[in-house]
Amino acid sequence: MTPLRLVGLIVVVFLVSFPVTFLMHAGPSIWSFSFDATEAEEDKEDRDDPVVDVLCLKAMKELGDGNYAKAIATYTKAIERDPKYSFSYIGRGDAYVLQGDLDRALQDYNQAARLDPDDPTARERLAITRKAQAEK
Repeated sequence: MTPLRLVGLIVVVFLVSFPVTFLMHAGPSIWSFSFDATEAEEDKEDRDDPVVDVLCLKAMKELGDGNYAKAIATYTKAIERDPKYSFSYIGRGDAYVLQGDLDRALQDYNQAARLDPDDPTARERLAITRKAQAEK
């Protein structure tokens, strides 16, 4: 088999398998045309807001640059946009710790632990901050 034929075969396999894979993963939802408003609302609530992710990335950059006040403000914007996203609370708590405000950090870590009880990060930072506050 010549290299050109091999490349052509790979392209054909990809072009055939990609749509088939898409249809398999999309499942019957792609074929059903009924509209259920409650399902649409539930799906909308379950989706992550990409703007919140961008805000958190921006806040992480500010935190890394040492701009704690800007990081806190950016995390606060993310929290206002999606108050159920625990990562925003953890990040803002980290910024408060770096500023030396352990009380506010504890509040944010507590909220993050309430929102996502399975997240070990929130629990660990909560324990560390409580210990640091007790030693103060």
